[in-house]
Amino acid sequence: MADAYDVIVVGAGTAGLPTAIAAAERGARVLLVEQAPDIGGTLHLSAGQMSAAGTRLQAARGIQDEPKLHFEDAMRISKRTADPRLVNLAVNLAAGTIDWLMDEGFEMDPEYPKIFYGHEAYGVARTYRGVEGGLSVLRVLRKALRRTMLRTGRIDLRLDTTMIGLLQDAPAAPVRGVKIRGRDGQDVEATGKNVVLTTGGYGANPRLFSFLTQNHPLFSATSITSNGSGIMFGARAGGFVRNGDKFLPTFGGIEIEGNPGKIDFYDMPNLTPQQRPPWEIFVTSEGARFVAEDHPSVDAREHALMALPDMTFWIVYDEHAHETGPSLLGNWLGGESTWTPERIARAFREHPSFRTAQSVEDLAVQCGMQPRMLAGAVIDYNQGVSTGRDRFGRTHLPAPLAKPPFRAIKAHGVVLKTPAGLAVNDSLQVVGKDGTPVPNLYAAGEAIGGATLSGQSFVGGMSVTPALSFGRYLGRNLLTW
Repeated sequence: MADAYDVIVVGAGTAGLPTAIAAAERGARVLLVEQAPDIGGTLHLSAGQMSAAGTRLQAARGIQDEPKLHFEDAMRISKRTADPRLVNLAVNLAAGTIDWLMDEGFEMDPEYPKIFYGHEAYGVARTYRGVEGGLSVLRVLRKALRRTMLRTGRIDLRLDTTMIGLLQDAPAAPVRGVKIRGRDGQDVEATGKNVVLTTGGYGANPRLFSFLTQNHPLFSATSITSNGSGIMFGARAGGFVRNGDKFLPTFGGIEIEGNPGKIDFYDMPNLTPQQRPPWEIFVTSEGARFVAEDHPSVDAREHALMALPDMTFWIVYDEHAHETGPSLLGNWLGGESTWTPERIARAFREHPSFRTAQSVEDLAVQCGMQPRMLAGAVIDYNQGVSTGRDRFGRTHLPAPLAKPPFRAIKAHGVVLKTPAGLAVNDSLQVVGKDGTPVPNLYAAGEAIGGATLSGQSFVGGMSVTPALSFGRYLGRNLLTW
């Protein structure tokens, strides 16, 4: 006989944890299922950028802000390609989420809130980050989960447990529960009055990524558990998967040595011109420049990268830039970098994405570029340095690229969050293409698609904050039993 619960939450990450905690605090008997051996999901990898308008922290610093302004900024940055209904819900819940984190002992980086340029910038300082990124958020959620489990005894946490199906008599019929496989390999059915899919995205599933995201190449910095299973089970239950056409890569990352297609998010080069004005040029796989390296809009640089068929480029510079310029491989999020001088030297000797040569033409050969094209790109850039007028409109022109050895680092458009996900209504119910809810089935977090709240852009803080907010909102206000 199946175990019976009031709420079943599949995925113990950014959205699933607050859902389970809030529902249990309201008196629900909760089953919390997580396929990994620990809770947290992508918070183990995330920079933990959040955004909110009208928080106590803003008020303390005299920052005038309100959800209406946050909404307008988010829709501007997304070029109105985000879902306005859900963006509106997210921005109106956000301040309460940040204030709640602070009440729970969240360790906010003292530099925040501030205007953050790693994504297209807001007009107001409304970006927040913990001192340890996503781990700071996880620390709060872990403490709150432990407290709720001890105080209420209403959360049944199953780690190393995978959902292998939804219990349903027919597609679009009421969802009755889940079928799960535990660490012992045994299959178990659990019934629930509400099933919430908070299983994350699909950035670790190359086949599904290609299918849902228009065959774009995959260079992933996501968790290995981001396999898209919840999205696909939700679709089979009658849900509608949308926004696969709104993919945009993050600019840009270096493959982990020996692990093709995998990017270490914290090892990405510092290519944000507001933090580090560039001394190098960016060229395509053939050797041609394609964007102003100091373009103030990261959105413009990301769209230029996406226009390249392989979403791959080379960062090219000379020995003068290497010796004199600001560190290209410093920690772009701040703090101590893992790219020590010794590690950089070893990378240029051994890493397949690092190349060096005594001439620009030889560098092109090593990188598989067309020597004449790369040489032309360097000559063209150097002429811009001498005249002060760059053909791409670049304004930071510190020095020509002329001193050997010449260096190149291969970088890629990176997947941090996946765009496609389950369509949901204002009550976060999974809906079909006609908008009809699948009874008893809900979704939040990356399972509803990263593009839902960012469109074909990256709207700062519109991943972590809405996941937390929607989870709390589900558990406190929407689920009934």
